[in-house]
Amino acid sequence: MASQAIRRKLALAPRSPGVYLFRDEPGHVIYVGKASNLHSRVRSYFGSNSRLSTKTMRLVSAVVDIEFFIVGTEQEALVLEADLIKRYRPQYNARLKDDKSFPYLNVDVQNEWPTVSITRRRLPDGSLYFGPYANARSVRQTLRLIRKVFRFRVCSGPLVGIRARACLNMQIGLCPGPCIGAISRKEYRRTIDQIVLFLEGRHRDVLDSLVAQMKEAAARLDFERAALLRDSVEAVDRITNRHAAVTALRGDQDILAVAQDKDSALVEVFSVRDGRVMGRQDFPIEGTGILNPPEVLRSFVLQYYLGVAKVPPSILLQHQIADAGLVRSLLSEHKGRKVQLIVPRRGIRKQLVDNVANSVARELVLRQVTSGRGLEVRDAGLKQLKEVLRLSSIPHRIEGFDISTTQGHEAVGSMVVFEDGVPIPSDYRRFRIRTVSGQDDYSMMREVLRRRFQRLEGRGNRVSRSRTTARWGSGPSLILVDGGRGQLSAAVEARGQCHADGIPVIGLAKEHEYVYSESGPDPVNLAKDSPGLRILQAVRDEAHRFAVTYHRNLRDSTAMVSVLDGVHGIGPARRRALLRAFETMDAIRRATVEELVEKAGIPPSVARLLREQPGADEA
Repeated sequence: MASQAIRRKLALAPRSPGVYLFRDEPGHVIYVGKASNLHSRVRSYFGSNSRLSTKTMRLVSAVVDIEFFIVGTEQEALVLEADLIKRYRPQYNARLKDDKSFPYLNVDVQNEWPTVSITRRRLPDGSLYFGPYANARSVRQTLRLIRKVFRFRVCSGPLVGIRARACLNMQIGLCPGPCIGAISRKEYRRTIDQIVLFLEGRHRDVLDSLVAQMKEAAARLDFERAALLRDSVEAVDRITNRHAAVTALRGDQDILAVAQDKDSALVEVFSVRDGRVMGRQDFPIEGTGILNPPEVLRSFVLQYYLGVAKVPPSILLQHQIADAGLVRSLLSEHKGRKVQLIVPRRGIRKQLVDNVANSVARELVLRQVTSGRGLEVRDAGLKQLKEVLRLSSIPHRIEGFDISTTQGHEAVGSMVVFEDGVPIPSDYRRFRIRTVSGQDDYSMMREVLRRRFQRLEGRGNRVSRSRTTARWGSGPSLILVDGGRGQLSAAVEARGQCHADGIPVIGLAKEHEYVYSESGPDPVNLAKDSPGLRILQAVRDEAHRFAVTYHRNLRDSTAMVSVLDGVHGIGPARRRALLRAFETMDAIRRATVEELVEKAGIPPSVARLLREQPGADEA
């Protein structure tokens, strides 16, 4: 029942659009909401409790005062709602976790000699802002990257006159030296324009501009300048190739998905620019206890995109959000042109959204298990695994194994280690499959586990007690293989061959997240949201990531070497030059004869032979 004071407030609630604030006994704002009709919306909280969730009833029971803000339109209410959530950080509202403003990169284009710096405040000063970034580490990495690719000044304040000596930054190649007159204002401005294009994700435009400048410098016999531009071209080309073949989408768009558990959530922003993946950022969200995933996503969209410098024309969402039309209109007004909010139902867009959703769900599990705050989850999970799997002791050291291959080619295995639920990367190991040919995952798993168990056999042997063996660490309390009954049987067989029967082995199948043990044919009874399953999922996903990364690197390297070895005139020295210049086979395939000659220094006749190789025109 609502108190007398609350009933008086409800009677005075206006029948107009606006924002309402719920306050608790000490006067703290605990919830901010928006409504097209404040009277109807707020009264719905204090009517029959049968329509309210348990979590919402907990919110309502804490309310002792209500405050109203009347606005002219629902769109104004949306903006005010986002501002008040950011200002008060209410307990029951979804909000970005970091109390501070998120970092941006600032390009002060109003300056005669602009600089690029990190800031946490966006000011109406004519500067260009890029971000926000999920954390300070990611923005610092981006700044270091562009300093390597482009040379710009980092000193602050105006440049007055010409100095006699250059600063250290110019001497080590990080500044073009405007303070000593080593670069004209026009050339420096072109560098800043390229940085802006680069930060916008227009890597191809940057490449075209740098190549044109390089040719200009070479034509006027300024070979030192041409060499510097060549290095920048190679650096941008490497970055472009890194993001080349990830998505079939065109244009600029963001893909958003959310993973939620109790009072915390994680939203992943997967950015595509010019059809190429720019990267992904994971933003922790707090205060999600009474909200469902679509509500969390709506709150994030408002808080995030009203703070970004540029909003992409298309935003793909995992869930349909409330007030989608209003949010779309607000973002379109903020951007200055139409913005679409799309919830894909089929096709490549739906597949990409599902991929991002799976990625953020795995990341949330990993953070919950491995973070400092996850100590309680880890302890509970390890104790649960001991009981459910009927282990003799708590599995303090869990080793996870996975196989990665493409139709039997370049098959590899991975081993990751978690101690007390925390990953220990120094103990990770990887395996190249030696004895199995063709697509036989079970035999590959047997080989990998047999080689691991043989290391354990050698611990008690004086001859085998080498420094290499010692680096494999102590024996596992539990072994987890990625897969179901078949992979588990292969692992058990390998264990038996090496007389390591004291080590328990289980399998975790991806499709239904079933856990299989040696106790019987049926899956072990572990609830989907149990702490024990979260630990196993974190181990399994990390083993899969480690195996796939090794396989991809090995496959690309082998493909590159095999193609180059088949070209007459390319020996070890020229092969190394091509690998240094282009890094990936896709980059070599896309390169023109002129680029092969210019970047790798190979003769035109050999470059033409390489271009004639089968698949040379494939991207």
